[in-house]
Amino acid sequence: MNPKPKKFDLIGSLALAGSILCWSLIPAMLKYLEPYITGWESNAVRYPFASMLWAGPLYYFWRKGRVPRSVWKWALLPAGVNVFAQGLWAWLPYFNDASVIGFLARTSVVFAITGGLILFPDERPIMKSPMFWIGVVLCAGGFLIMNAVRASLSSGDSLFGPLLVLICGMFYGLYGVSVRYSMHGVRPWIAFPIISIYTSIVLLGFLFVFEPDSHIMEVAITDTGPFLVLLLSAFIGIASAHTFFYISLERLGSAISGGMQLMGAFITPLWAYLFLGEKLTWLQWQGGIVLLLGGALLLSAQTKIHPKSMDEDEVTIEPRIPD
Repeated sequence: MNPKPKKFDLIGSLALAGSILCWSLIPAMLKYLEPYITGWESNAVRYPFASMLWAGPLYYFWRKGRVPRSVWKWALLPAGVNVFAQGLWAWLPYFNDASVIGFLARTSVVFAITGGLILFPDERPIMKSPMFWIGVVLCAGGFLIMNAVRASLSSGDSLFGPLLVLICGMFYGLYGVSVRYSMHGVRPWIAFPIISIYTSIVLLGFLFVFEPDSHIMEVAITDTGPFLVLLLSAFIGIASAHTFFYISLERLGSAISGGMQLMGAFITPLWAYLFLGEKLTWLQWQGGIVLLLGGALLLSAQTKIHPKSMDEDEVTIEPRIPD
């Protein structure tokens, strides 16, 4: 019997596009905030604020009995991965231009697809595709080309910034995989608020431990404009982007949702040019094109398989999870 043909998922596709547009804007916003706050302060404000925005809906579903106790335990794994990813993300603008962050952070596609292959048997047939392996090589080559300019600098720490982006991309790639693995069947507006609560607690702890003399309250009073940008970045890049991403994970799968984030590499430089006047060098553009070409091959190879997560019949409409 022929497999059931896949239908175009408009809701999942729009959610995925929403996550790409939201996340692509954040590097420029965080770069703008660099003179006013530190990475610890950024994390300690943005995530708790985003958690507060989702606290009402989470309480509503809890009162309706749709938040089983076991979900709080299952959320620990993706929350742990998210803490590392978000902790690094807030510090990237202090060592990289927004455009460079937009390009190099997209190396997360390699980790997203690789993690999916390891954990989800329905995605493993992609390993037989030559396009997959060529795509991996091109992504790595594009990363090296983009950093050729920095590598030629005399400063001994010239590669620290790009390395930080690469590590952050690894955690963000595994983040989507961990969400699909641990929170299968849990609706996005329940899963993300719980994970964001765990993440907020840890990030607030980081602020008290590593920056006890924080001046974030002074910034909120004296620099109202930048502080409002900080809150707006939390609404766009966390409360909205993550929820959109969870919806796409639920309806399209981890490899497609993670891989398509490469498209943000074209959008972030546009935001950075409009708001910050940043420009990539010609060599960096060439490396970025190679990076995107590798990502396109990865996505093309992904279409050769039919993960169960892409089948609407496999999507759990309401969680039925025993405690």
